[in-house]
Amino acid sequence: MGRKQKTANQILITNPIPTDSQRIARVLGGRGKNLHEVQLPEGNTSLCTLPPKFRNLVWVKRGSYAIISPIESEKRENKIWGEIVHVLFPEHVKHLKSEGIWPVEFEEQKDSSSRGETVDDDSDGLFVNTNRGIVEEEESSSEEE
Repeated sequence: MGRKQKTANQILITNPIPTDSQRIARVLGGRGKNLHEVQLPEGNTSLCTLPPKFRNLVWVKRGSYAIISPIESEKRENKIWGEIVHVLFPEHVKHLKSEGIWPVEFEEQKDSSSRGETVDDDSDGLFVNTNRGIVEEEESSSEEE
């Protein structure tokens, strides 16, 4: 079993729990060169790096969550605040919520998209093309006679 395969199994099988120094953060987007902008539960935004063992193995999408390990302030000479230790999948989020570790600040924002639009809960999951106008057919007057 190679290094990438062991890392992939570790990501999928284990249920990560952040230590006292680690934080859960929401990924706001990639900034290039394996840097990602993240938002902490307090609302602060900062840059975090993706370590080489995760590169080309896990893609971090906007709106996903990750466990961040902060870099010590004595070593930090640039704007990078921390390092992504674990990318959280929906199963991991459910586990953290059941353990009571999940930040309350991320609970209330789960139904909003990246543009700030709300998603209806009663939608059937079909894609709606917003580039086309909605055409409603009117009943003809000949049926009334």
